[in-house]
Parts: sequence; C-alpha cells; structure tokens
Amino acid sequence: MTNYKEISTYSFTPGAMSIIQMGEELIGQPNTAINELVKNAYDADAKNCEVYFHSAESKESSFTLIFDDGNGMDESILFGDWLKPSVSDKRKEGVKSPVYGRNLLGSKGIGRLASMALGRLVTVISRQNPSDDYNWITVDRELFKEEALLKDIKFPGSSIENYLDLFRDEELLEIRNSYENDELFEVLKKNDLDHFEKGTLILIEEFDEAVVKILRKDFLESNEKLNEHSLKSTNFYKSLATLITPITLSSEIQDELLEREIIDAKKIIASKDDSFEISFGINLLPDQEKSEIEWQDIDPIPILDVFDYRVFGKVTGEGDVDGYLGFNRLEKDGHEITFSISRNEIKDKSLRGKDQPTLFDNESDSENEMETGEYYFDFRVYDMGESDNRAKLSEKAGFENINTFRSTFKEFQGLRVSKNGFGVKPYGEEVEDWIGLSKARVQNPGQNVNTNQIIGYVFFYSPENDQIEEKTNREGFLENTAFIQVKETLKVIFKNLGRKRYNYRLKHGLGRVPSSKHKRPNIDKFLKSIESSKNVDQARKKSEKFVKEITTSLDNLEEALTFSERLASLGSGIELVYHEMVQPISTLRTTKSSLDLKKEKIAEAVKEIFLNDINSLNSATDVLAELRNSLQPAIGRTRTKKFKPVDTFLRVCTLFKTDFEDAEISINLIGETENFTLKDYEYPFWIAFLNILNNAVYWIKRSEEPGTIYFQIDNGNIIVGNTGPLISEDIIEDIFEYGVTTRKEKNATGLGLSYTQSILSKNDWDITAENRKNGPVFIIKKQESE
Repeated sequence: MTNYKEISTYSFTPGAMSIIQMGEELIGQPNTAINELVKNAYDADAKNCEVYFHSAESKESSFTLIFDDGNGMDESILFGDWLKPSVSDKRKEGVKSPVYGRNLLGSKGIGRLASMALGRLVTVISRQNPSDDYNWITVDRELFKEEALLKDIKFPGSSIENYLDLFRDEELLEIRNSYENDELFEVLKKNDLDHFEKGTLILIEEFDEAVVKILRKDFLESNEKLNEHSLKSTNFYKSLATLITPITLSSEIQDELLEREIIDAKKIIASKDDSFEISFGINLLPDQEKSEIEWQDIDPIPILDVFDYRVFGKVTGEGDVDGYLGFNRLEKDGHEITFSISRNEIKDKSLRGKDQPTLFDNESDSENEMETGEYYFDFRVYDMGESDNRAKLSEKAGFENINTFRSTFKEFQGLRVSKNGFGVKPYGEEVEDWIGLSKARVQNPGQNVNTNQIIGYVFFYSPENDQIEEKTNREGFLENTAFIQVKETLKVIFKNLGRKRYNYRLKHGLGRVPSSKHKRPNIDKFLKSIESSKNVDQARKKSEKFVKEITTSLDNLEEALTFSERLASLGSGIELVYHEMVQPISTLRTTKSSLDLKKEKIAEAVKEIFLNDINSLNSATDVLAELRNSLQPAIGRTRTKKFKPVDTFLRVCTLFKTDFEDAEISINLIGETENFTLKDYEYPFWIAFLNILNNAVYWIKRSEEPGTIYFQIDNGNIIVGNTGPLISEDIIEDIFEYGVTTRKEKNATGLGLSYTQSILSKNDWDITAENRKNGPVFIIKKQESE
C-alpha cells in the first residue's frame, strides 16, 4: 500500500486585476459595452432605456449615463449577486424575466462589468419601489489595478434619500473618491433624471479620453458625409438600432411563417403587451441648450419594408430549408414562390465550393446530427446597380433623394444575427461578410449576391439554439459545430437565391445582361434617342448605356464563338474516335475467334479460367461496338437520311448506361414508336436527346429515388419526359435561353439546352418544355410553315 500524507484541498483566490480583465479588456468596442448595459435593462423588464454621452473640455467633467425603468435592485441584489462576476441565475434552463416573461439575453455574468470599459468611476443607483430609498454603490476601476487580492478591494455603497447628494456633498464626494461635477448635476436636474420611481441609473464619471475621441470623431465624420447634424449616422446610434431592430422582426417573421404554415407555433420571447424602446442623446449637437438633452428615439433599420427580392423561411432541426422567395423588382410582377433545400444539398461539396468549411467531409457523427435546432431567416435583397431602380427604392422608402437613400442603405447593409430578439455583434457590422459572399460573387458575379446588396437577419432563440454559443466578450459566436452548420446552410440558401435572381433578371432583361444573349443593340433607336436628348448629360448617359449594350453583345459573341469552337473540336473528335475504333474492334473480334479455335487444346486445370477470359473479351468488344454505334448519328451531319428517332434515342441512352444502373433509372417506350420514321438530319436529334437525357439523369440522381425516362410519339411530335423534379415555374419559359440553368454547380452554364434549341431551329424543328403530373417533358415538333 502506498504511503502518503493527508491530502488537502485548495482553491483559486483571484487577484483584483481579474475584474479589469473580465470587464475593460474583455469588451472590445465602446458600443459593445453600451449594448451590454442596454441588454441588462431589457432583462430587468424595462420598457424604456436612455443612453446619454456628455463630452466636456475636462476629463473630470465628461460622463455617460444609462437609465432604465425596469425592476430595479434591492440591497440583497446590488450588494450581493451584482458583486459576483460570472455568477448568473440567467443560465438556469427556462428562466424568464418576472414581469414580461422575456427570454433573458445575458448569461455570462460579466455584462455588469462592461461599464468599466468606458470610464474610471461607475456608480449604480437603483430601487424597486417609489417608497424606498435609493441603493447606490460606486466602483473605482483604478483600485482593481493594485497588486492585491480581489477580496481586499473595498468600495463604498449604501442607501440614500436624494441621490443628487452623491455628486455635490463634499463628504460623499471624498468617500467616493470623486470630484464635484456641475455639468453632471445640471444634466440630471434639467432632464428629470434627479429622481425616478423604480429602475436603475448607471453613471460613468471620468469618461476615458480614448472613448471621448472615438465619440467626437464618429459624430463629426458621420455628419460630414450627410452635411447635416444628426445622431442617426453615428456608429453608436447604428449599433443600438441594429440591436433592437430584430425585436419587432422576430415576431413579424414568425407571423408570416405561421400564416404560410411553415411553422406550427411561434417561439414567444415576451408577453404580448411587452415593448422596449431606447432613446439616445449627446451634447455635441449645435444649437442645443446647455445641459438640455435632445433625446433621439432609436428607430429600427428604416429600409426593410422596401426591397427587390426577399427570401425568408426556416431551417428545420434536421437541417432542411423551407421558405418563400418574393419578387418585387418590377411594379407589375410582384409575386412569391416556395422553395426548399434538403440537407443533402447543403452537404453537397459542389454547392459550397472549395473554400467552404469541411465539417461534412468527415466521417463523424456531425455528418448526421444537426446541433443548431430550428431557426428562421429573413433576407431583403436590392438591385443597387441600376440608377432607375435606386430612384424607385428611394421614393418608396420615403427618402428626399437618391444620395440619402444610398448612404442610409450603406450604413445598414449586411447580414446580421439576432438571438431572443436582439442583434448579436459583430455580424453585419464590424464583420460585414462573415459567410464569404464577396468571394463567391467575385468568382461568379451574375449568380451571387454580396453583402452590399442585402439587409437581413438570422433569428435564433433560447433554449433551442443555445448550442450556438456567444463568446465571452459578447462579440460573435464560438466557431463550434453548430455555428459552422449555420454558415454552411446560409451559403447554400444564398446560392439558390442568387441563381433564381439571376434567372429572373435574365428573363426580364434587367441590368447589363440583355433578355437574350443573341439580341443586338438597336442602333436606330439609339440614334433617335440621342437626337431627342435635351441636354449633354442626358445624351452622355444614353451613350454610356448603349456602349454597355455593345460591350455585352461583343462579350456574348466572344462566348458564342468560343462555344462554337469547342463544339467544332468536339465534333471532329467524335468523328476521329468513331473511325479509329473500327480497327481495334475488328482486331478484338479476330482475336476472340482465334482463341475460340484453341480452347479445346487448353488443359482442363485452366480451361474454365480461359473460357471466362474469352467471354469477358467478347463482352468488352460488344460494349465498344455498341458505343461506336451510338456515336454514328453524330457522323455525316450534312446528309439527310431515313431514320427512326427511337433508334437514335436508344443509341444515346447507351452513353448513359452506367448512370442508369447506378441511379436505378429505367427506360419506357410508350406507344408504337417503332413505326415513326423521319427523313431528315439525324445529328440535331442526337444532340437534343443527349442534352435532354443528361439533364434528366442529373435531376433524378439528385432526387435520390429510382426514376423513369420515357419516349413517346404523339401526332408526329417527339416527347421525352422523366419522373424527376419539376422545372421551376419562374424559369420554365426561359429554360432554352443562353445562360439560364437550374443546376446548382459552379460550372453550370445553361448552354446545352440553348444549343439544342438553336440546332433544332436551324433544321425547322421547335422544342418546348412543360411540367406534367409525373414530371417535366420536352416536346420536339416540326415548325409550322408560314
């Protein structure tokens, strides 16, 4: 048996400096500190919260105050729990605020230390009832910088009938180690802040000079941009605006999802009669009377009701996406369509790109388990590239001019996150592009949107989304599995949105992309418009637009020539392969015959193996012969001949034999297809069947269900259909336009069907697409003679 001395237990005794490290050094931005204090007011059931900055000539006269009319704190709370950093009842499961049943925002237990990031002296004054005295405590940040243990640091606190005495009574000033501050005293007196029935007032004296400089610079620079004096353009105002915007949106988005039966019930973050408002003030406004506060109500982000496109919905606990995509770009074409994305699509590497997180690439439990829980999203997207659309948006949003609209939009653009109804920094603010939209747009500008085109929110709630955990410094979430899953999902949502928006713009000829890639700019129309121009600026704008159209046409011509060169090379390659395959197939046939003659001479011990090898050689030769036969329609394209389209169709099917087997795809020939013969060029039909089958195989594979491709002749029309997903109704009319595609890979071009229509049309055939009960169909029919 081992001999050992009696074992004792030990514990950490924190140093005084730990408070500074948890407060001042942990909170990175001054507006983050203010946000934390505002969120504490919300947790205290306040209906109103007021934030005021006072910048003075001397450091001793500068201060800030945060007041809320919430529940307040009695002696046991202020002198007890409030003095226990990192200890919080808010972490208990299901805990809500006592009056309005609010989901609590703070859970780290350090928000109370955020004020130390702003100034030296922090005085908290609070009471719960009008008949009570005020409880107060003053914390001197400098005391925590001493080389001492935290338990040895003391600071004064008590109750008082008139808390103004704390800022003018010499004895109390000395006890608090403070200076008499006439400006603070006057501000409190003149703005009805010298008393309150219940709530909490936090006063931060000796405001840090660095924070004062940030405040002044922020105010002056923001007002230089607008050439007017306003708080709305300051970072402090914007931070508070983006903080509270989701409170209303959180309820509104759930109402819409409930109405559309996407969700069954709302996640309640507070009672129905709840409201929370913030007022903001600063003494830098000109013509402001001394010590008078001109309170500015913090309004939600102002552009949300106006948008060109909107995508909103939910991500289920299993990781699937269900939602709506709204189109509001054109006055007479406002409509919504449903959309859904399976988790398998989100896991698909081709949709995420090479730079995406690799969480789903691992063979681990995280591949099959979602940790996020159900959450919601609402993104508004704006076509900011066209001046006429900016003018329309500006007018609808009620702005005086386009420049004001653009600058306001720029201030609030981005993709933000909320939890329990409040915004979470730094998403959409200091970190604007946190899911990599900019990089995707650079790689493919037309089919991706950027953060400078978006105002949107992702909505998380407790307790379902608590696996998405905020960092201790309250600036962002931990990059754990749950949050990576969120980012992967959002990227695929935006990929879908970008593609559908691109197809819509293409369909309606919006922006620089013309309605048809082959459409020529109208020179006569341009010349007439120049002649009718009333001034040089108008003519210049029309000329610039026409030059862009010319440039687009040249770009399209270059793409078409490149594509034609590829097709020509492909055709030459097919002919070369077709002819060169004759000799090796013939040789293989001869070798097989020769081996057949010798098989009787093979020893019995190896005879079975030898016969199996002969059969394998024979099968492989048949496959090569069949493959060569399937390429035959692509040869001799300049000659008409009699052929049966069903034979051409089946030859093309041979090229997809492996895909058919892997995806369990069957072929169904409907009716008497063998009796239908054409005398025409076979090559266009070979191309048509090749592209139609290629698309059918792609979509049936993605459905992950066995499927059928069928071929039918109906009144001389050739019909090729499949049982895969339907074609999206918003692009079905434009499915043959150059560049339109429903595929989701980065390299999808939409050229196949466009070329199919082009080559059929040149040979007097039309092709159309439609959705039927069992799936999409493509109909090839002879053009009607004029």
